[in-house]
Amino acid sequence: MRALLENLDGQIVAMVLRRAALARHYHAQRRTAGLPQSELAWENQVLGRYAEPLGSRGTDIGRAVLALSQAAPRRPGTKETNGESPRKENASARTTESARGDPPR
Repeated sequence: MRALLENLDGQIVAMVLRRAALARHYHAQRRTAGLPQSELAWENQVLGRYAEPLGSRGTDIGRAVLALSQAAPRRPGTKETNGESPRKENASARTTESARGDPPR
C-alpha cells in the first residue's frame, strides 16, 4: 500500500510540474502578445475545478497549483524559488515562524 501511495505522489508531483511549465509558457505567450500574464476569471474557474470535487481544501490545492504555475522553476538541490537566493535559517526565525503558524521554509 505504501508503494502505491508513493507512486501516486510521484505522479502528482510530475503532473504539477508539467502544468506549471505549460502555464509559464502560456503566460510568456500572453506577455509577448501584449496581454496581461494572468486572467482572473480563468483562475477563478481553475479554483472551482478543484473546489467542486474536493471542497474548501480543494480551493487551497488550486491556489497552490496556481502559485506554482506563476513561480520560476525551482533548481534541483536548492531552496531557490522565484529567483530568490536561498536564505540561511536560524533557530530564532523558525521559532518566530512557528509561533505565528507559518509553515517552515
